[in-house]
Amino acid sequence: MELLADRAFRQVWLAGALLGVQRWLELLAIGVYVFDRTGSPFQVALMTMLRILPMALFSAFAGALADRVSRRLLLQISIVAMMAVSGGLGLLALTGAIQLWHIGVGALLGGLFWATDMPVRRTLLGEIAGSERLGAGMGLDAATNNATRMLGPVLGGFLLQWIGLDGSFFVGTALFAVSLVLLARVDFAETHAAGIGRNVLRNILEGLQHLRTDRALVGTLAITVIFNIWGFPFTSMVPVIGRDIMGLEAGAVGLLMSAEGAGALIGALAIAFRARRVFYRRIYYYGTFAFLALVLVFGAIGLPSASAVVLLGIGIAGACFSSMQSTITLLSAPPAIRGRIMGVVSVCIGTGVLGFLHIGLLADWLGAPLAVMLTAAQGLAAIVLAGLIWPELRR
Repeated sequence: MELLADRAFRQVWLAGALLGVQRWLELLAIGVYVFDRTGSPFQVALMTMLRILPMALFSAFAGALADRVSRRLLLQISIVAMMAVSGGLGLLALTGAIQLWHIGVGALLGGLFWATDMPVRRTLLGEIAGSERLGAGMGLDAATNNATRMLGPVLGGFLLQWIGLDGSFFVGTALFAVSLVLLARVDFAETHAAGIGRNVLRNILEGLQHLRTDRALVGTLAITVIFNIWGFPFTSMVPVIGRDIMGLEAGAVGLLMSAEGAGALIGALAIAFRARRVFYRRIYYYGTFAFLALVLVFGAIGLPSASAVVLLGIGIAGACFSSMQSTITLLSAPPAIRGRIMGVVSVCIGTGVLGFLHIGLLADWLGAPLAVMLTAAQGLAAIVLAGLIWPELRR
């Protein structure tokens, strides 16, 4: 592919792939470990809530800053900080001193890092790709992220089973280090507004004012909110259902969860190579609808083999959301404020903290399978309403 022949794009893309593996490896390992320690689905969901909360609180500021200074430098600083966090948690786990609150603090700090992904790393990747290659670039990045959702849980499950929680954290530290080396070799002249902004709040407001002029972009953000409140939180229940309902070992839970990543990889690659720009919004809307419908089915099954097939379909449908979300946003936003608009997207993703709280409480009350089904049904109702309010999404 032409994009991969571009060294700057390739280095940022590979760094993102390694960071994605670290993210999903850690999520699975922590989810299984916390459920084994507490037996509480809510505690499992709480760790993911803590990871998502900073996205709602700080992504807009990260986006405003990213439009003013070097995105690559911001990303490198963030990775160095996360290397220290991951290594510290590994040492605590190795010495047997780790507590749940340590893991919670680590999840919160990890959330601060992931709050920069949309406005910093993905915006930088889109800028390197350019407007003519943007759809393919975002599709390839989404496909890679989805591949990490297949590889990361498998690694996390088996690492936890074979070498413990400390090994999972140390492998994550190594992945951070390699991604830092890759970013250090990127040679690309970034474009951003002149000078360091003295008023970050004003920069954020400029991004919000642009949204008032673009109904389709507002609808895109609404779907992002729906997906992250009623769709994506189901992932926190996969380890719970795998361990509690299906009786699987940690490695097998990782394999089950990786089925979604495999489907997402298939879907994202198909979109990257075959999707036409005229269909982007419909792919985004109807793919999200299918995702929620299949999540509802997953909650009703309870059998490993059938659940793996449904998770494969969930991944394919989810790729429609993840591939098109950044593509539609970057194509809609003027280049000078793309970081700010992507920061707003991250804030919308951060609303997922409400979804994880919701599904965690429901799971403690009614059980994980019924909680998954109820949240998916609510999401289906919300997305139908969004399609009526913003018919541009279906055209």
